Amino acid sequence: MQTLLASREENDATSNYVLAWLNRMGVAAAPALPRVQAELALPRRGRSIAADGELQRICRAILMRLP
Repeated sequence: MQTLLASREENDATSNYVLAWLNRMGVAAAPALPRVQAELALPRRGRSIAADGELQRICRAILMRLP
């Protein structure tokens, strides 16, 4: 998971991919919860409205699953 988070920090264009993987990880992604919350707090998360909407959807799915 650290590799995923590091790739996101190095290149924000990987956000969709990183969050999709975290979503697939289920509860094992719990250590990444601060990163997911920070992603949602950004004023804009994607290069397009569609990408931003998808990121928001994935972040919310992760947050609903994690304690």
